[in-house]
Amino acid sequence: MKRVGLRLRLFAAALAMLAAGFTSRPLRAEEPAPPIAITHGKVYLPGGRPPIDDGTVVIQRGKIVAVGKDVVAPPGARTLDAHGKIVTPGFIDAVTAVGVMDIDEEPASNDTDVRGHMTPALRMVDGYNARSSMIPIVRASGITTVVVSPDHGILGGQSALADLASDEESEAIVRPVLAQNAFLDEGEAEWSTGTRGAMWLMLREALDDARFYGTHRAQYDSNASRPLSLSRAGLEALQPVVKGEQILVVEAHRASDIEAALRLADELKLKIVLSGASEAWMVADELARRKTPVIVDPLENLPARFDRLHARSDNAAILSRAGVPVIIATYAAHQSRLLWQHAGNAVRTGMDHDEAIRAVTETPAAAFGLKGYGRLEPGAVANVVVWSGDPLQIGSRPEHVIVHGREQSLETRQSLLLDRYRTLPVPRDGSR
Repeated sequence: MKRVGLRLRLFAAALAMLAAGFTSRPLRAEEPAPPIAITHGKVYLPGGRPPIDDGTVVIQRGKIVAVGKDVVAPPGARTLDAHGKIVTPGFIDAVTAVGVMDIDEEPASNDTDVRGHMTPALRMVDGYNARSSMIPIVRASGITTVVVSPDHGILGGQSALADLASDEESEAIVRPVLAQNAFLDEGEAEWSTGTRGAMWLMLREALDDARFYGTHRAQYDSNASRPLSLSRAGLEALQPVVKGEQILVVEAHRASDIEAALRLADELKLKIVLSGASEAWMVADELARRKTPVIVDPLENLPARFDRLHARSDNAAILSRAGVPVIIATYAAHQSRLLWQHAGNAVRTGMDHDEAIRAVTETPAAAFGLKGYGRLEPGAVANVVVWSGDPLQIGSRPEHVIVHGREQSLETRQSLLLDRYRTLPVPRDGSR
């Protein structure tokens, strides 16, 4: 009975820890954060400029106010000595399910499994949980911003941009609607339409109907227009896309599908970002000529399906050398914390080291029009990470994570459980 009682107490304590998750709370937006001066670090600069050694970054009121060698910390600033350490912008995971998935196979904690292949009005922000226990884990890995995306559907819905700074949605969500997402790959064709040609037809028809609706709302409201393929909510959601005001992220892997996406963008004058793109290296010169951003996972190095038979591990390196704006993402929830490792693998297969860091900071910010993100420069959003060493090396770790000018706790559910159960209590009778 004593043994059973101990187990019950341990189980209850574990449940309490799981429920509590991350206990410390960041400062609220209305509370003034003291200035922070990060001194003597190797500071990564935007625009392809080389990092500066012995640099200082000054943060005040949620913004970066100064960066350089001879910068003086303002009076009263908290000083973080980064001597021998690396200072980068906070990493951005450009395709992830952080905040909308905790347990993959549990429907109650997975808000990515949406039924239907034409759901352009779906907003991922409506399923976002700023209190997810996964968020502190991801943040403690140096990731300060995530693009929360749907994961299937010919028109799958609208991604959201979130900063991992607070458990209050009003403070975490930066853009409730960031981009529209389309999935034009073999898997989508199999379950939704049966053929690749039919899949492209459905996408073109939906975009054409949205363009028609935008100039014929009165006829639509009076039931005097031709039949349209989408609901009113879907047609409205596509208006920024067909007007060229909002990015359409197109996930396609086969080189011919990538070429089809480029033709579609030309025909309808769309702003697109390619995603997945396992065979993008085969059309690298054309993508570079157009300056089309491409989101890739460097760990996608084998032909996982028939639409990516030419996948290769140095895809990111080839694209980068050709001049394509390359973005590195994890396409995951639980593994988003390993974004640095994905970028490190791109370097292992030939990508320039500093370009790989830009691929998780500056380049995704530029591709999605996120002014002030992914850069260490005056006026930028103060999302900053101080690393113990090279951010792309397995032995390095974040020592300070700052989001919107506020340093975040590095405690996670795992670290709290480790501390709690590092030494188990021993019953008085010595049994276990």
